[in-house]
Amino acid sequence: MKNLYLAMTLGADPHTVGIYKAVRIANLLGIPSKILATDMDDEKKIQIIKEEAPVFLGLSYRLSPDKAVYELQKFLKKMENAGLIRDEQFICFAGLLPTLDLVRKLGIDKKYNISLMGSYKDIDRTTSETIDFFRIATSDQRKKIIKMVHDESEPERIKIIDEIAKDVFRNDAYLLEPPLPVPSQKAVLSITDRIDESKIPIIRSHYGVPAPDINPTVDGIRRIAQARAIDELSLGSSDLSQRYYGHPEMFLDRKNDGGVPYKNREDLERIFAASRDGNFPSVKPYCHVNNIIPFIDECLDIGMLKGAHQAIPLFWFNELDGRGPMTVPDSIEEHLRAVQYLAKKGIPVEMNDPNQWSSRMVHDTLFVVSYCLLSSVMYKYGVKNMVVQCQFNKPATTGDYADLAKMMTGQYFIEQLRPAGNRTRVLYECRSGIEHFSTDQELAKFQLARSTILQMLINPSILHLVSYCEADHVATADDVIESSKILRHAVRLFRENEQDIRRAVKWDVVQKRSDFLKEEVRVVLDELVALSGHRKITNLREYHQYLGQAKTLQGAMQYGIMAAPGITHKKYAHPELLTKIGEYGVMDCYRNWDDNNPMREKERLADIRKKYNLKY
Repeated sequence: MKNLYLAMTLGADPHTVGIYKAVRIANLLGIPSKILATDMDDEKKIQIIKEEAPVFLGLSYRLSPDKAVYELQKFLKKMENAGLIRDEQFICFAGLLPTLDLVRKLGIDKKYNISLMGSYKDIDRTTSETIDFFRIATSDQRKKIIKMVHDESEPERIKIIDEIAKDVFRNDAYLLEPPLPVPSQKAVLSITDRIDESKIPIIRSHYGVPAPDINPTVDGIRRIAQARAIDELSLGSSDLSQRYYGHPEMFLDRKNDGGVPYKNREDLERIFAASRDGNFPSVKPYCHVNNIIPFIDECLDIGMLKGAHQAIPLFWFNELDGRGPMTVPDSIEEHLRAVQYLAKKGIPVEMNDPNQWSSRMVHDTLFVVSYCLLSSVMYKYGVKNMVVQCQFNKPATTGDYADLAKMMTGQYFIEQLRPAGNRTRVLYECRSGIEHFSTDQELAKFQLARSTILQMLINPSILHLVSYCEADHVATADDVIESSKILRHAVRLFRENEQDIRRAVKWDVVQKRSDFLKEEVRVVLDELVALSGHRKITNLREYHQYLGQAKTLQGAMQYGIMAAPGITHKKYAHPELLTKIGEYGVMDCYRNWDDNNPMREKERLADIRKKYNLKY
């Protein structure tokens, strides 16, 4: 058998952050690795296991326990039938802690002799168990890797934020937070008016119960609306709904997971009707993976998207992450058409690419470049109200100062790229990364409060609520309502202590990092404009015309100008790309693990031009 760590998600689960972390440890131990594309079918995976014969096999599924166990048992049975359960091979499975409990209860781990891995609140335990799985670490290697991962998990923090976050829970004061006010009729139909009426950033939250039907979601939405807990409901559409809406027959033999399985217009009408209570939260579904424009029209006709905004990816929800059937070039063109259509309809638009890149461990420079690209697209296609999502604590090792520097550099470039005379309103929307949250529910509540206080430093118009429980289980209506109270009380305490918090920030650290990123980002933007055939253009206010072109965006992916280590699709994977955590939790690109200085973009892009013989 081959000394190889072959890793994959099961059931087309697109979540690969944990896999990438395990791959990194394997590489540090000198074990080569390969990650399979998330949309690869089981038969192809089995064939690759036969061909590669890896000593180490990693399986992962981070959604609901029942579906996780179903997918795990199904895949292990296929391996067994193919004669691939071997004594000399080591198999691990990673999932949410309730999933691992269910696997143990059913005896699956003992039957197939598999190791189980979870995201424990003790990061040293998680790292230690990953090292144990690979079975070859010396004592010195073990200590070095555990220390490295531990140190990365504890970048310097803004200490006053810790103290104020603790105050959120003093005497359970957050439970007494009054509900959100009932907006005017005008604000019910306009997200910008709702923002202008609100004394705090408006609150958006995902919600959708992964059940066999929509009934639990309908009941939950009604309770959330009556509690006046959120302003905008982002309907957590199931993968089945995103793919097969309007074709109920396609749902019959497929097990739902990861969201509410609405099948047709009648389902959406029932869901929307449930929200017409309390403070009348607006409703927006997830973006679908095809037929996007007809679906927008259907939502508007039902009443959804009125008073809301719509999120459209730029590079994602296709073959790249396995969420949809389209190729990257085709989906880029469809997404651009959808942005243009939404702009004509006057619907605010969010392009949520930065968090997708963060999930693939992209370095900070390209994280900021993604803001430049999405804002250029929205400027180019006439979006009047641009929603810009700023996802903090993602990856989970990102520090306070790294986050502030990234987000503020993004804000800088969005304004620098603004066309002359353009009056687009930019609405910053902040949220916490799910993988930042602990499975310890009391600690997770503190993390939600703390992250919210940090986010308020960039003056958001919208707070995207991620319920504290989501590292452990899908949020219930009660979880959303309680999480909203935590968030609102955190905002209240931020406002009361704002001057002290701002004085405590080492703004010189933020500025130094931002200056580095500005220099690096400009190199990438110049490269992309040159790729579009307009090297002589140097005025940033003209860049949107070229950065927002389908041809430029397609080329950025084709040649790896936009790339990340965690991308698994064979057309877009770049195994040579190495990113790692530095001081303050920043993420930079390096040539080798042992390098102390990051590789600059001039070097990286020169390598790309040489590899593809690009001449501008």
